[in-house]
Amino acid sequence: MTPTETHHPNMAAMLDPQTDGADKQGNPLLQPWTTAHELPPFEALRPEHFAPAFHAGMQAHRQELDAIARNPTAPTFDNTVKAFDGAGRLVRRIEMTFDNLAASQTSPALQAVKLAMAQPLAAHANAVYMHAGLFKRLDVLHQARSTLGLACWNGMSR
Repeated sequence: MTPTETHHPNMAAMLDPQTDGADKQGNPLLQPWTTAHELPPFEALRPEHFAPAFHAGMQAHRQELDAIARNPTAPTFDNTVKAFDGAGRLVRRIEMTFDNLAASQTSPALQAVKLAMAQPLAAHANAVYMHAGLFKRLDVLHQARSTLGLACWNGMSR
């Protein structure tokens, strides 16, 4: 028996992205938050919502990055850097919610999700920062940085 199986009788199903938690209609992490200040609907969240939501968020993030990389227009600050900065909001929202819950109100089930998602989230972070198409666009901008008319925010000279 694995450590996760000892904490929750239905752990394998809970961590499977194809299970009920992956259903967008049934997963509050994958729906707009209509609470005050758009805070997470904590009372509706269950540990089994997180793994499928993480997988959906990572998939959406990869699609956003692929779209930036495939953009047929020449790279600009807005269509590359600004678009990259705006990509991945869903997975970041899920991760911030999860990390806050896991730190402040942890449980064996949340710890099992954390253990199960560590490798996929690390692999996703690597995939983001090693995305060849995105890097190519960023490199074009880096090479042209002196001609882009961007202000230095840190006071250092270019």
